[in-house]
Amino acid sequence: METLISNVNIVIYILAWIVTIILYHIKKKSFDAGSILLFTYLIYAITSLLLYNNSSFYEFNRIKIIPFIYLYLMLLLAFWPVLKYNSNKIDEIQKIPIVYLNVISIVFIVFSIVQLPKTITIFVDSINSILTNPSGGLDLYNKSLAERFSIGDGSISNFASIITNAYGNFGILLYFYYLTLEKRRKFISIGLFISIIMSFMINISLGQRGPILATLLSMIITYFALRKFFQPKVKRVIKIIGSSLLIASLIPIVALTISRFGDSKQGSMASVYYYGGQENLYFNNYGLDNGGIRYGDRTFPLFKRMLGFENVPHNFMERRAKYPNLKINDEVFSTFVGDFTFDFGPIIATLIFLIFTLFVIIKTQIRDGIIRFHQLILLHFVMCVCMLGGMKLYPFSDTGGNIQLIVYFIAYLFFRLDYNIRYLRQVK
Repeated sequence: METLISNVNIVIYILAWIVTIILYHIKKKSFDAGSILLFTYLIYAITSLLLYNNSSFYEFNRIKIIPFIYLYLMLLLAFWPVLKYNSNKIDEIQKIPIVYLNVISIVFIVFSIVQLPKTITIFVDSINSILTNPSGGLDLYNKSLAERFSIGDGSISNFASIITNAYGNFGILLYFYYLTLEKRRKFISIGLFISIIMSFMINISLGQRGPILATLLSMIITYFALRKFFQPKVKRVIKIIGSSLLIASLIPIVALTISRFGDSKQGSMASVYYYGGQENLYFNNYGLDNGGIRYGDRTFPLFKRMLGFENVPHNFMERRAKYPNLKINDEVFSTFVGDFTFDFGPIIATLIFLIFTLFVIIKTQIRDGIIRFHQLILLHFVMCVCMLGGMKLYPFSDTGGNIQLIVYFIAYLFFRLDYNIRYLRQVK
């Protein structure tokens, strides 16, 4: 009986996403960034149903409807700026001074190229290990975990890695925005593309599937957010290269999955269900009551250290050791909503989401059919949080994620100030 009730509750959650998609597309004539978000979360919900009934491998608590209602409403609240963006009549993206775009892009490109020779060498060795050694992917993953706690040796390559990681999803926005321009320099276009491709190569070398999928998801939603602004020829090229990149990325992802989980009792397919469906189930179990909170130690640890807080964990092992009372931590996925409820509790998390969403809605109001570049930066951040945080956790957490958050914040302030100054000059 409990299993039946749990399945009914998951089905209700699935139906909620189906109804939302139908309502969203009643007046829509094209597939956009909002569509991508809604369909992605529908897939996660369906996968959760499959996973829950795969009891021979994984077991979850009885599923309740209230946590699903909370999760659904919080997700829609987070989606609101993205759905509103796609409902606005936007005819043009503000053209920022090309010198700004070139300087920011060249910094990203140069620090990426510095790492290229070493990255290619490690990538080739890793591919060879994955293809020739049945446990090659698992060995690479375990090695990367062991090295994750190193603070670095201060070398140029390590500093370059910090810079390129800081660009992260913002670098993807730069690339696609650059493609919307009528006049482009091939060096910038190719350089930005190579810089993004390096992210795939690095994470394949580390035996990590999650960051590869995250980069793909970020590129997909960015493309659909900006595709109406691409020239037809550019759009065709993006489709060809994008499809090729997707296929090329799936090959190492499948190889890593088989290598890491093929010999386990669950098997590779069960691990796919687990990665794609666990977040809803774990949130349902513990999202509203996890036996305590983490006081922002996962979502904003860098900012806590900057403010002088003591005993702030530097990595996931320190964080798990600090909070042994929690029913689950970041060893499993619970969506980005779960990360905030685990850090602040459901009430404070709701207030954070509400305040931030209202801020974004107010600051991204469209005038004269033109979206300003700083508005696009803010919306792109929201898109990445929602798109990347559905399968896993809050994508801008820990020190590395917080640094990416700072990059978005600085870029937003800079281009907003630049726009305000130039707008005032025009008015005078």
